[in-house]
Amino acid sequence: MSAQMLYNNIQEEVSPLRVVKSDLKVFTTRYLESLNLITAVGWSVTDDAWIKYCQMLADIESHLMRKDELTVYFKYELFNSSSASYLFKIIQRLNKAHANGKTVKIYWSCTTTNENEILDMGLDFAPMCDFQFKISNI
Repeated sequence: MSAQMLYNNIQEEVSPLRVVKSDLKVFTTRYLESLNLITAVGWSVTDDAWIKYCQMLADIESHLMRKDELTVYFKYELFNSSSASYLFKIIQRLNKAHANGKTVKIYWSCTTTNENEILDMGLDFAPMCDFQFKISNI
């Protein structure tokens, strides 16, 4: 699957989440096995975010045991230091998978409402990755 096709599939999967009003401050994660895709979208400062990150890590582990390819798509409105800690764990796991011959990627999406903060965090995380880390501004 080409990068453009994957990006289009990601946009189709997360587009229903765009209708969520920003004042709801929702954080959603999804595992789409058939697309080799995990998404994290929204306000990663909610009380249950840690539960979702634990599930993401479990999904990453399980998926990479069965398949050779995985893309993780992040589109944050806001996140905190606790979220950053989980992101670091995710990057460590993906680096390990990459070192073992798996094809892994991160797509980091910034919106105009949060562009500077989220973009800066993406720029901080990108050098930690031994695999493809793409940043896009929407």
